[in-house]
Amino acid sequence: MSRASSLAAAADYLFEAVHGLDGAARVLDNAGVLGAADSARGLHDRAESLHTEISRAATVAHRAERPEFYDESGQRVGRTDGTEKS
Repeated sequence: MSRASSLAAAADYLFEAVHGLDGAARVLDNAGVLGAADSARGLHDRAESLHTEISRAATVAHRAERPEFYDESGQRVGRTDGTEKS
């Protein structure tokens, strides 16, 4: 697995964690378990920050590994070399 693929997989897991922690915080808050809800919100915020950082690193790694997918301004455009990926 390439570095870009590994980082993208980690970002996917973190995405799920962020949403799971958000749901857990809401459920705990509704159940009146406020201390645990606050802890879940804190974990959510840290996981969200980490997700953002890892997602950006995955994009940078993908650009480095697969420059043919990006134009000169760094925007993803797909393959520009005229070949299809099999």
